[in-house]
Amino acid sequence: MALVLSPLGWACYNASSVFTNAFLPIYVRVHPKVLEAQDRVEAHLTLQEMDEKNKDSFHANHRMSANFYPCGTTLTNPTGTNYSVLVKEQRKVEEQVSNDLSAWCAGAGIVGTVIVQGFCIGISVGMKESLLSLQIAIAFTGVWWLAWTMAVLPWLNARPGPPLPEGQNWIAYSWSKNFKTIKAMRQLSQITKFILAWFLLSDGINTVTALLYVITYQELKFTHTESLMMTIALSSVSFFGTYLFLIIRRFWKLSTKFMAMLTLGLYTALTAYFIIMPYFSTVYGLRQDWEVWVSVVYLGLIISTFFGVAKVMMAELCPEGEENEWFSLFQLADKGSSWIGPFATGAIQAVTGEFRPGFWFPFALFVVGGAILFTVDMNKGKDEAVRYTADQEAKRRLLASIPPITITTAGEGPFLARSVFLDL
Repeated sequence: MALVLSPLGWACYNASSVFTNAFLPIYVRVHPKVLEAQDRVEAHLTLQEMDEKNKDSFHANHRMSANFYPCGTTLTNPTGTNYSVLVKEQRKVEEQVSNDLSAWCAGAGIVGTVIVQGFCIGISVGMKESLLSLQIAIAFTGVWWLAWTMAVLPWLNARPGPPLPEGQNWIAYSWSKNFKTIKAMRQLSQITKFILAWFLLSDGINTVTALLYVITYQELKFTHTESLMMTIALSSVSFFGTYLFLIIRRFWKLSTKFMAMLTLGLYTALTAYFIIMPYFSTVYGLRQDWEVWVSVVYLGLIISTFFGVAKVMMAELCPEGEENEWFSLFQLADKGSSWIGPFATGAIQAVTGEFRPGFWFPFALFVVGGAILFTVDMNKGKDEAVRYTADQEAKRRLLASIPPITITTAGEGPFLARSVFLDL
């Protein structure tokens, strides 16, 4: 039963996470601050168009009364601003709103996590850390997740996508959509680099946390309750870390990419400590209980911020209207690499007989993934997403403008010329 229910449960949970994450860019685009910035850009374009018409009219008539709009005066750019500046300001507003929404959502999620873990500790302690207590705790978390999911659903707008094409089955259509999204990576170079970086970095982060827990279990002999307390401490500190880095980002007006590189650098520094210290000391280097608790606090301060800014970067780079598809790839990159870390660190442990040298693997992932992430150009990526969306819309309009023509050949059934045109 566990072999059936466990992958099924994880599949449903990950699907829910994809759709939840996909709401972030949707709500950012309809946020009042973003709409206000967008209105300024559209107003500038309207005035610019009026300027062009006025100039054409002046040159056609070769004269203009002083009481009317004089030659050389423009409606646009009254204070020295131009279109590129306004677009840049709009993107800054979008970035700020994205980070704020992501931080607030992360904070709310952390509060729920601490509450659930508190219940789980009570169950574990009350039942003397028996196997049944763990089973009940796992069941409780599932019921909690389902109850809150069902409670939120009535408050969410449907936001329906395009209807399922005629003659298509939803499974085959979904996989074909994923294949088309992967093909689109050729046109979207920056989001492709980001997903590749995320594939490496997410595995590195998960591996660091996993190794930390393995060492506490295997070598420091932590109990189930102590491990749950570690998780609660990690979640509690991450709540404060989320808002600490939110304040830092606002105060110094830091970009999302800078925040990602900053938190990644902090991860790399901790991993370097785990690697280097055992070469110089037989006492320190995750050999003391207090080191574990300090590491938990340290990780708690940065973990939520890193995952939050990663989602924001993804939301900023993905094309409008295809959020579900791209966040599916984002989730796939995260979970698809999750087996590599345990496999590599397990092999290292088998060769060396120790768990600590396994930290070399996530350290290498941080270096390589960080180098790729550093090369991501956010402005270029946003421009690519806008062009891609415009191209897709133009293709849809072209398709809609082609009338279906039935062509019949000997021995064959009728088919639509429209589909032939698309193939060509």
